[in-house]
Amino acid sequence: MEKLSKEATIIKNTKERIWQEALTLFSEHGYDGVSVKEIAQAVGIKDSSLYNHYKSKQEIFDTILIEAAEILNEANDTYLLPLALETEGLYVDISAEDLTEMFVDAFIFYLTDETASKIRKLLVSEQHIQKFAGDLYNELFFDSPMHYLTSLFNELIQQGTFIKADPYTTAMHFYAPMHFLIRRCDIRPDLVQENLTYLENHIQQFDQLYRVDPK
Repeated sequence: MEKLSKEATIIKNTKERIWQEALTLFSEHGYDGVSVKEIAQAVGIKDSSLYNHYKSKQEIFDTILIEAAEILNEANDTYLLPLALETEGLYVDISAEDLTEMFVDAFIFYLTDETASKIRKLLVSEQHIQKFAGDLYNELFFDSPMHYLTSLFNELIQQGTFIKADPYTTAMHFYAPMHFLIRRCDIRPDLVQENLTYLENHIQQFDQLYRVDPK
């Protein structure tokens, strides 16, 4: 039984290494720009051995997308962006400083976490080629964030912290510059610090525009 357990662990580890190495290659060269042989070489196994773990390159790609959804949703929970949870009562009396810290931390994670960065670049490159990738990109980077932010700002509006406004439009005003800055960093990694400053300024100005004057 112990031998079987060790073998199962080796198989599991190899399978994970395959999709992780494939993610690196796909994010750099695109799905069509990578062969099974190149993935096997990156892992350090023979082409034929790779097929013991995955039936095809497409199955590896699909596995990456499934793992991507889990990884990024867990990250959102970690950085106080519970996309699948109700926000009622979660951000009572949230300050401008809290808002800035929360979203700057999330921004830094998406830029600096190696796996998250590769996933984002892969989805961007494949969104118009593979429907599954396009649907996931839309869910993770548009629908889910907008759903969460709309709920957040609706609560802040209802409790009188923010001025009366359409919550979805407010969410667009907040999120669009963030998405723009992330894409800008993908193109120009040397501008991360500059874009962080822009993000902080954006959140502070947004807060000034929407927060109810306490007097």
